[in-house]
Amino acid sequence: MRFALGNLFSWLVTALFGVVTIGLAFESWALLTGNKPISDYIRPAVHSYPGYAFVIAVVIGILLGHFLWGPEYGRTSPVDKPK
Repeated sequence: MRFALGNLFSWLVTALFGVVTIGLAFESWALLTGNKPISDYIRPAVHSYPGYAFVIAVVIGILLGHFLWGPEYGRTSPVDKPK
């Protein structure tokens, strides 16, 4: 069961980074071709709801910090805890 959960977690993280990469590619394409980029849709929402935008930014920052600079052992680490 633990092996399956590890694989599921890896696939979810891979899918998340894939979606981010596609979003950044679309943003670059839109800016280069003169089309409306994603940021033109996000900016009005942030100006309308700054409190929610701040909370979302903090939560995303905490999650990124946890996974990128987390403990050196555990579920998200390639090595087990030293004995």
